[in-house]
Amino acid sequence: MGKLFRQSFKRVLGFTLIELLVAALMASIFLAATGGIVIQTMRVDREETGRTQVQAELTQAMQYIQQDLAEALYIYNDAEQPNGDGIPDLIEELYDPGWIRRPAGSIPVVAFWKLSPIPQACYAGDPTLQDIREGRAILPANPPAGFLPNNVGDWENIRRRRNIYTLVVYYLRRNYNNAGNLADGSTTPWEGNARITRFELQPFNEDCTARSPFFVEDPDPFQAGFLSWPRVPDDQTPIANQAGTTGGVPRSLVSNIFSSRQGSPQVAPACPQGYAFGGGKPASVTFSGLNTNENDVGFYVCVRRSAAANLPQDVIINITATAMERSNPGLFRRYIQDATSVDAEQISRYLTTMQTQVLSRGVFNRQA
Repeated sequence: MGKLFRQSFKRVLGFTLIELLVAALMASIFLAATGGIVIQTMRVDREETGRTQVQAELTQAMQYIQQDLAEALYIYNDAEQPNGDGIPDLIEELYDPGWIRRPAGSIPVVAFWKLSPIPQACYAGDPTLQDIREGRAILPANPPAGFLPNNVGDWENIRRRRNIYTLVVYYLRRNYNNAGNLADGSTTPWEGNARITRFELQPFNEDCTARSPFFVEDPDPFQAGFLSWPRVPDDQTPIANQAGTTGGVPRSLVSNIFSSRQGSPQVAPACPQGYAFGGGKPASVTFSGLNTNENDVGFYVCVRRSAAANLPQDVIINITATAMERSNPGLFRRYIQDATSVDAEQISRYLTTMQTQVLSRGVFNRQA
């Protein structure tokens, strides 16, 4: 009797092979479902984090450009566009002649003049910044070394103005070519497909020891205006052909700027009525998907065509950034290597567009 009881007890506690297989199958289904939920949650979290980060950087970049353009005294328009205002633009006056840097694979988007503080080293007696702000610093009567004899009048104008004129140019620059390789021989991998770079040119360097060869003459807005600048001798070498020139190196402002490529929409829409593009693709630049004078949707600026010479200008800034690389690196690499393999709906999921309108500080002697 005891033996039978023991055998019956063992049968109650045991599991058959079928029961073990069923349990294993159920456990695997549960783990797969749970793992799928975890992976999906991680993917969504990564995408949202990428979008949030790019949105914050886009806001920061837009605020920087907005504040920069708000100080503009004169903004170049694009006369070559169908809706241009007939005023010579930055490509005709600055880019093609070589008076500004021409970084490879870059589109000049907008150029403008602004007033900037005189470098601290230009003042006599090594004053502090507080002395300069309070008006207690003195500029020497004679110009710094490097000023030509015919530039003495320029220095006198600077002394009276207590500021210098600075030329600022923004570019949209490609990071990758259509083969998915770094563009233009670059060895530094940048995040995103394109970036915004900022070029700033001042009449002399920060330590006030050398006159920029670009500034043969200071622009005089009260005479012929900024459009006549630069008035230079025929033998003056353009800055684009000079090596190591101080004060003219383009600097990257922000990465993650979206520049579409072949296989997806790229050309920026026309500016609203009364506005003209600030720049456009020069004929000498290779930028896939754009014809000469066209702008990319990633970054373009529309400048109001002023009705009178004494009216200030306002500009509409448009930037479209993408979170694709941060949110979905695999999709981004596939897009970079073959844009046609990624459809427009996938691309649009990661795009963030921002637009703002800025009233510039003022305009001198603008010709209608």
